[in-house]
Amino acid sequence: MTVNIDVTNVIKKIKKLKLRHYPTFTYMTSKVLNSSNEFKTSYNENGDLGIYDVIHPRYPIFHESDKRVSILWTEYSDSFNTFYDRFISDISTYGENRSMAAKGKFPLNCFDMSSIPWCSFTSFDCLPTSNVIWLAPFVMVGKFFEFGEKLLLPVFISVHHATCDGYHVSMFFKGLQDLCNEPNKWM
Repeated sequence: MTVNIDVTNVIKKIKKLKLRHYPTFTYMTSKVLNSSNEFKTSYNENGDLGIYDVIHPRYPIFHESDKRVSILWTEYSDSFNTFYDRFISDISTYGENRSMAAKGKFPLNCFDMSSIPWCSFTSFDCLPTSNVIWLAPFVMVGKFFEFGEKLLLPVFISVHHATCDGYHVSMFFKGLQDLCNEPNKWM
């Protein structure tokens, strides 16, 4: 499902604090996903189904020089400042490692987060590439755009119906919109 989120207030705050968009939106996504057990449901290393206490974002870092990506993950923290600093540190430390696991093996309790900052979209599709049952959410954000007096950001989420349904997806978008509306409460 893809929804345009009103990011007007949070973009103003990001600009005021001179922060980067990608780590900020990755934090916001992580915070909302970690607030619901349905998004944290997956298999452990033994193949047992359960609910993780926390899930961490796994995300690509784009290399302008060769138009390729490295894949990193950052340990989630409920504290925006702690998470933001970890994200920036991970990019600085591992971002130039040209690897699909630039920081090393991913923990199983990850979800996928990505961005296409070059274009806005009205729909996105994420098809599975193997027979592995992947229960973790996948979130994609696009380029924000002006709509009247607002700045809107297309946000796509894909979930497995075995763990989430329309209610949980709608609560994800509501939670994300709430964070965008009142960034002073968490930044």
